[in-house]
Amino acid sequence: MPLTLTFVTTLPDPAAFQALMREYYQVMIDKVIAIGGPTPSANELATDTMQHMQDLLPPKGRTLLATDGGGTLVGCGVIRQIRPDAAELKRMYVRPSAQGMGLGRRLFEMRIDEARRMGCTTLYADTVKGNRAMLSMYEKYGFSYIPRYPENPNSAELDPFLVYLECKLPEMI
Repeated sequence: MPLTLTFVTTLPDPAAFQALMREYYQVMIDKVIAIGGPTPSANELATDTMQHMQDLLPPKGRTLLATDGGGTLVGCGVIRQIRPDAAELKRMYVRPSAQGMGLGRRLFEMRIDEARRMGCTTLYADTVKGNRAMLSMYEKYGFSYIPRYPENPNSAELDPFLVYLECKLPEMI
């Protein structure tokens, strides 16, 4: 399946992106529930994301969309700049129909490269405890476990269920 990955300046199809965010949040909520966490609404979280898209699009952030050959949205990942030299990697998701083709790795690597172009020297992230797929990716790319970072937007009630990570980006040669 041919895939196209594009950093966008506006959402070409806001409804499709919101639907993707609902799927993403439901997957994350299910992981949190599995370890005893709260049960927020995927719909409310997706609506909140849409209300704060200005933080995820230029100049403050970046949104990377992946579409298949028919133009269907099959994955995404965002960057939220939290300081002039630092950003968060957020909301990476690959639909099941597009898994197993290296799309997650491409979304991950492209966002790291873009964060460098944005002038970031430090990246932060969070994920659900036990989310082995994401934790393995972060570890592979040199992220270290840290306490919660001050700019993290998640509710403090989620702290027992999340891990926080940091990566100092090497100088570009």
